[in-house]
Amino acid sequence: MADKKITALTALDATGKDPTDLLHIIDFSASPVNKKITLANLFSNVNTDTHIYGASKTFEIGFATSTNSAFKVTTAAADDADGSVIINDDGNAFTDFTVKSLSSDGAIKVDAGTDDVTINSDSHANVDFTVNSDNGVNIYADGGLECVGIGTGTVDGTATLTVAKDATTGIALDLQGSLQLSETPQVAVGTADGTGTGVISLTTSVTHLTADASNIHFDLANGTQEGQIKIVICKALTNGAASCTITPATYTATTIIFDAVGEAATLMWSNSQWNMIGGSTGTA
Repeated sequence: MADKKITALTALDATGKDPTDLLHIIDFSASPVNKKITLANLFSNVNTDTHIYGASKTFEIGFATSTNSAFKVTTAAADDADGSVIINDDGNAFTDFTVKSLSSDGAIKVDAGTDDVTINSDSHANVDFTVNSDNGVNIYADGGLECVGIGTGTVDGTATLTVAKDATTGIALDLQGSLQLSETPQVAVGTADGTGTGVISLTTSVTHLTADASNIHFDLANGTQEGQIKIVICKALTNGAASCTITPATYTATTIIFDAVGEAATLMWSNSQWNMIGGSTGTA
């Protein structure tokens, strides 16, 4: 073949070229030497900075043109316009997005097929999640303690949710609707020995008491933390039982007596004792 200038060679469309296609290159590692290089070798390990500058320029990685665009960056049309960085530009079900951390293979995971966005997808105890506001922590999730803080990053694992009070108003929670306790109440059945062997649980908010004989007693241990609320309701008095008695370990009085079905007591543990803050008991 006769010698030709590069500018005289036939142009080749760059779209979808075979990685074995050759380029002419001049090797300056020693003295300048004409050499060849395949497209695959050229782009497999380019040891230099790479920049794309210009208005409305696009860098895209995908399976094929306009199909399964995994990653797409488009520069702005002007210096005061918006550019974009898009994962899964085609919105298909096959392009998942994962961010790994030192401990987790799924610190952030987006499953395109199921439309799920998961923080700490492999449930690793070392992965915490924080959203900050201008004054500090807004939302915090602790992977090891398995609890969430709203307005605080200080959680101890004794509660699933810790809500900090507002620094100005002192309000911690503003409900735009009613509050519902959907847990299953404890059903405590007392015994007629007068020693208080029926035990009221401290791990449920509500306890229903059942007395099926006279002289029924229930024990209530000291609260576990300041401000704990306990609601106790007399559910049934049967077999001649006229009343049932609650004996708190520490109480402002001595006992609480229910002498009718439906009577109730709402107690708060504060100042190292149980205090009645509401109810309809016969005797307190």
